[in-house]
Amino acid sequence: MLQLTSRALLFQLLLAVTLVTQGQSLKTKQETGYFNITTPAEIQVMRSIDSAMLNDGNARFKAGFELHTINGYFVNPQFSVGVGVGIQYSNYNYYPVTDTSAKSARISTLPVFADLRYYPRNSINGALFLINAGYAPALSVSVAEHKPFLNGGAFLKLGAAYKFYLSNFISFVPSLNFKAQRYGEHTVTGAVLGLGFMF
Repeated sequence: MLQLTSRALLFQLLLAVTLVTQGQSLKTKQETGYFNITTPAEIQVMRSIDSAMLNDGNARFKAGFELHTINGYFVNPQFSVGVGVGIQYSNYNYYPVTDTSAKSARISTLPVFADLRYYPRNSINGALFLINAGYAPALSVSVAEHKPFLNGGAFLKLGAAYKFYLSNFISFVPSLNFKAQRYGEHTVTGAVLGLGFMF
């Protein structure tokens, strides 16, 4: 009886491993042709590596938030190229020369960027690596006289993500990235957590 039970358990284990292995090699419609990745939430913890000079003091950047969408094309199952556009909201403290206390302000930018992604394995679930490079002009600054000093600039984002298969038409793609960005003559760097969906 014990031998029969152990054989049944071994058979079930082998069957489960076979199904998982086959499931990993299934391809979805996401690995060929056109795709879209929409990231409704990207949390950015950015810090200034220099202090931007303003007309009345200087500025130091803090956390921010971004949402964007990328439209792209799979060159082959392991490599894709795309173009993205979004909106980014950042916070910064500024320190007027005439006052010792920090004041808070906000800036919004319009990031436009190229998106390159490499998928080491062509499978329904798997890691990927990404590079985003582009330019983000300033749309608005809560302190209007700061805009000439924080008028947007180039940025570079390097990251790793994992694609979780949800169905043939959608996957969940969280990512962890390093980002460097310019605001006029001011440079900020930091970590970015992205929560995106691939269609």
